[in-house]
Order: sequence, then C-alpha cells, then structure tokens
Amino acid sequence: MDEIKNKTEQPNAQQGNSNGGRKRRRHRGGKGNKGNNQNGENRAQQPQSAQAPQKPQNNQNNQNGNKPKGDKQKNKQEKNAQPQQNNQKQPQPQKQQPKQPQPQKQNNQQNGNKQKGNKPEKQEKQDKREENRKDTYVYTLDGNLYINLTNKCSNACDFCVRNERSSYYGNYLWLKNGDPTVEKVISAANGFGDLSRFNEVVFCGFGEPTYKVAEMVALCDFFHEKGLKTRLNTNGQGNLINKRDIVPDLKDKIDFVNISLNASCYEKYQPICRSQFKEAGFEGMIEFAKLCRRNGVNCRFSIVDCIGEEEVAACKCLADSVKIPLYVRKYITDS
Repeated sequence: MDEIKNKTEQPNAQQGNSNGGRKRRRHRGGKGNKGNNQNGENRAQQPQSAQAPQKPQNNQNNQNGNKPKGDKQKNKQEKNAQPQQNNQKQPQPQKQQPKQPQPQKQNNQQNGNKQKGNKPEKQEKQDKREENRKDTYVYTLDGNLYINLTNKCSNACDFCVRNERSSYYGNYLWLKNGDPTVEKVISAANGFGDLSRFNEVVFCGFGEPTYKVAEMVALCDFFHEKGLKTRLNTNGQGNLINKRDIVPDLKDKIDFVNISLNASCYEKYQPICRSQFKEAGFEGMIEFAKLCRRNGVNCRFSIVDCIGEEEVAACKCLADSVKIPLYVRKYITDS
C-alpha cells in the first residue's frame, strides 16, 4: 500500500511545487480555493491518464473484433472441441441405422404370412370346425357299435390312445358339450340305421364308462331289446369311483366285462397307469374282478403284448391265482 501511495503522490508533489509547494498541499480539498480545485482536478485526472491507455485499447479491440489472448486460447479450444463433439455425435446415426430396417422386416413378415398361405387363417378354420362339430357319442369299429359316455378317467395311462391324438379312427371322442344323456346316445345310435347288423355294443371311449353306471345300465336295456350283446371295457376301479359295489348293477345288464390289467403288481402298475387311488387302485381292480366272478358276471383280464415275455408270464400267474382268464392283445400303434 505504501508503494502505491508513493507512486501516486510523486506527480502531485511536482505539481504542488509549481503551484506553491507545501502550503497548497496543506490546504488540499479546501473550499473556495481555486488552486486547490485545479490541483484536485489534476489529481483526479492523473490516475485517469494512467488508466486511459487501457480503456481505449479495449474499446478498439472490441470494435476491431480482436479478443485478448485468453479469449483466443478459448477460441482455439472451442474450435478443437467442435470436431471432437462432431465425432462423438457421428456414431449416433450409426447406432440408429440397424433400427431402420425394422419396419421392412415387419412388412416382410406380413408379406411372408401371405406368401405362406395364411397359416393363421387355416388354423382359425380348423378351430371353427372343431367348435362347430358335434360330439361323438356313438361310433363303429370292427363291426361293433362303440358308446362314448364320458372323458373322465381315474387313470392317466402312458399308453392310452387319447394321449397321442384327438380322434380315433376319424372319430372325435373329446366331448366339448359335456357327457351325453341316454336320449342323446339312443338318437345317435338310431342314426346308424338297422342296429342288428352289429356284433355287439361296447362301452368304451375316451374315458372310464363306470363313471356313468346309471346311463350305461339304461342303455343296456335298449340294446338288448335290439338283440345286441353288451360289453364293458374298464380299468376295474368302478367300485372306488362310485364308492360302492356296482357289480350287482352290472349283472344281467353287461354280458361281458373286459378288465385292463396292464401289470402284474402295484409297483409296476402305478408308474405306467398312475391311478388317482394309488395302491388302492390296483388292489380294487383285483377285487372287482373277483366280485364279477362271484356274481356270475362273465369277465377277463387283458394286457398288451409289448410289456415283455416275463411280465406277460407274471400277469398269467396273477390271473390264474384269482381264477380269471387272461387275454393278450396287440398294442394299437396306428388309428
């Protein structure tokens, strides 16, 4: 601060000597003193004269469009930064380029669907046919008349034909409108004309017929009047399903009962048949066969030939032990 004061006071001192020296310095700032006012004006102008060269230079620089060096450096940095920013922005359209073909792909997919023959439309037509088709309650096979009473079953056998197809020899046996009444079955059977040309009536479809014992017994009376014999294909769990002994209901109604044995013991039966009654399912089947024999209902066990010779022999021993005949049939591979 002292150095700054000395620098600013030296010119004032010279002016003060020319105007009267120290006395005028003592009366500085006095009122009514013209000399002091002049000196005050000089003093006020002198720092302005020291700063004056800087202001016009800045004004001229501003007018000429010149900037200080610091600004030039900033301009250079900005110029250098601009291509970098441009370089950073350039990859953005490259990222968006793969998105451009997307509408083309969608159009191609739409066109492809048309070129392929409109598979969805075909599928819709098939679905409509499935919806509009009538449930099959009665169908013919090998000279016999088959009755499809229900799709319910207490087993979920691996080898069941309904696991592989929705139809059986062209007959759609999945019931979409519920189980049929006796009247609906009779109406469907009469549609085949003269029923006496069939060998027998078989209660067998895509389910276990013993779920519909009452309907089955009533239909037996109708078909017996037509001179036809009746047969029941069952898994032998009818007593467990109805929670009572149904064998007396079958007597004099069902002429023959075919019981699917499928295995020689529960340990081999359950893994392939998956009865909802577990071990009781296999034991209940054997008991059902015994009750049929005791009540004079003609019955037999049946197995398929693909289970192996040893298992076939074991099933034969089991059937003999309960005095029930065993029938070995071929496995149906195509329908």
